[in-house]
Amino acid sequence: MTDIEMLETNWAIARLEYPAEEISSDRFGRPIVYREDEGTYIALDYCTSWQEIGPLIELEKLSLLPCQDGTYQASKWVGSGLTTAYADTPTKAAALCYLKLNTQLN
Repeated sequence: MTDIEMLETNWAIARLEYPAEEISSDRFGRPIVYREDEGTYIALDYCTSWQEIGPLIELEKLSLLPCQDGTYQASKWVGSGLTTAYADTPTKAAALCYLKLNTQLN
């Protein structure tokens, strides 16, 4: 996953998670939102931050597995099919799988 792909994934998930919020970008191009509960702006980095992707993994009940080639698989059974994503880290695989799930459903 390239840096551009990570930014695109982070932005897509941010739009899903904060549909009514104004999303800005920081100097690195990452999406940022104001979190009233924390009283601050937070950069959203679902591809590398367990703090950001962890709650979504739990919400969707994603399975994370290491693969023999050193990559990671994130997956979830939905209906009669398996939604799966692979990446070089478990957070990236989970972010991609979450995005697949939520763009298939919408």
